[in-house]
Amino acid sequence: MSPSLLSSINAGYQDATALAEAVQAGALTATDVVAAARKRASSEKGHALNAFITEDWDGAAAAAASLDARRAAGEPLGPLAGVPFSVKDVIAVAGLPVTAASLAFAGTTATTTAPAVQRLLDADAILIGKTNCPEFAFGVTCDSPLNGRTGNPRFPAATPGGSSGGEAASIAAGISALGVGTDFGGSLRWPAQCVGIVALRPGIGALPGEGQVPGLGGNFGSEGVLPAVSPGMQGSFQTIGPLARSVRDLQVAYRVMSGVEADAGTGQSAAFRVGWSDGRVFGPVRSEVSALMGRLAAALAAAGHAVEQQPDLLAECLPAYNRLRALDPMLDHAAAVAGKEDSVSGPNLETIRESLRASSADTGLAWAAAESARRQALRQINAVDVVLLPVAGGPAADVEGVLDIDGRQLQGWEVMGPCRAVTLTGCPVVSLPVGLSAEGLPLSVQVIAPPGGELTALAFAELLEALVLEHSVKPAGDRTAS
Repeated sequence: MSPSLLSSINAGYQDATALAEAVQAGALTATDVVAAARKRASSEKGHALNAFITEDWDGAAAAAASLDARRAAGEPLGPLAGVPFSVKDVIAVAGLPVTAASLAFAGTTATTTAPAVQRLLDADAILIGKTNCPEFAFGVTCDSPLNGRTGNPRFPAATPGGSSGGEAASIAAGISALGVGTDFGGSLRWPAQCVGIVALRPGIGALPGEGQVPGLGGNFGSEGVLPAVSPGMQGSFQTIGPLARSVRDLQVAYRVMSGVEADAGTGQSAAFRVGWSDGRVFGPVRSEVSALMGRLAAALAAAGHAVEQQPDLLAECLPAYNRLRALDPMLDHAAAVAGKEDSVSGPNLETIRESLRASSADTGLAWAAAESARRQALRQINAVDVVLLPVAGGPAADVEGVLDIDGRQLQGWEVMGPCRAVTLTGCPVVSLPVGLSAEGLPLSVQVIAPPGGELTALAFAELLEALVLEHSVKPAGDRTAS
């Protein structure tokens, strides 16, 4: 990525770390920070973005005033003091709607709060609202039958991605400084690329997963019971995670949301062992993406890291993921929509019903194949410190979800093949923009670490962020983002 792209990501907006430091030092009040975010959200551009399903500016203002009073009284403030943040609509927050962007749950209000969200509140971050996503978070764009389409604030001809598209759009527009989304097959990593920000998909079990809807038995958090994570494929592999404007923001958010102590180490090493591929094993890849990955590898080698190209990285993971995704019964979704089928979009209702038709024998075989692919992938990942793959075979798709790969049109889940493959490993992964496409759209890389290596992935991503900013990796095209 060029310096011009990095600077345009923030577009004059401070990252969450800088905002918290300013509030803690008294250089800014939390009230002023929230007011600035509200002004952007209420502008004509903010309204047209359609990133939010609900906003709670009165609650945010009250929380900011309380925070400012505490500082005036000499009380210590949390590590995210005054940082405006938002939460994806498939995560429960008490007192706010939790609809999963479906007409079937249009009137649902959560009475419980996901633990990962509560930890941000306890760290003095300020909640400003809930953001849009596709129905049940099924989609590579951010189009909702309940709330409509969310736009991309930086690249209007492109989608902000799905399914955490509302979160990504709000951060890129300078409204939220931090976002909380979910990721099953790339729903954090892909939107982050589409708008040019960063995201962390934590490894399985690294963050508390309770509070995602629908939870066990179809629970939507409206009965006073926290939605528990289901034992099926989605419950096993979907994770809550942060989106932000900088890798250092992801580090702070991860420590807060996971409970990892600040002095637990950084995962940094003097030189990293890096395996990489351009992702061609998962499907079509633009030539400019392959070239960018090659330049990135060369820059890392020149900086003293041990870099090896491995074209077959995670080769078996995508077909295994796709097979299991089609056959694993979506029992919790079926329970949630029972009696409300007429209010669910036809394609999503058929997806749920189709998943219930598989035999237990076929599902068992799919799980066995997935475990075999995962073990093979982990042998490759554990042999190095980090693995690098592109987020997708090209940049953001258009607003209809169509992505051109050197003349070939991809759409739907095909677009997210590299992300889906990485999901099956269960490993932590950072999505980080490292270049520009010929159209001037961000191109991002997945930084994958072995299980338990969230801090390693974040440390390497920070190193990569600095390396790219300096000069080593040039944009894929000549155009720069405005």
